[in-house]
Amino acid sequence: MSDAAVGGIILVCLFLVVIGIPCVGITIVGRQLIHKLSHFPSKTPAIQMSILFKLVVIEIVGFTLLLTFYHILADYGSETERIMKESTL
Repeated sequence: MSDAAVGGIILVCLFLVVIGIPCVGITIVGRQLIHKLSHFPSKTPAIQMSILFKLVVIEIVGFTLLLTFYHILADYGSETERIMKESTL
């Protein structure tokens, strides 16, 4: 395989991990929510509020993973050099 194909496969695998981790967390929290709601239907607002913090934490972790993924793969050097050259002209 060529270098580009190997790089593409690695990129897809990394992206699947970055997207998969929050999805697994949401699945676990959702399963717990459904389980609690089936046993205590009259406590729906309290159960939903108890799950809210977990969902916010998972979303923050997922967003941080995506930003880290972008930051690692972004090429800031060439863009910065281009801007500096244009500003000095």
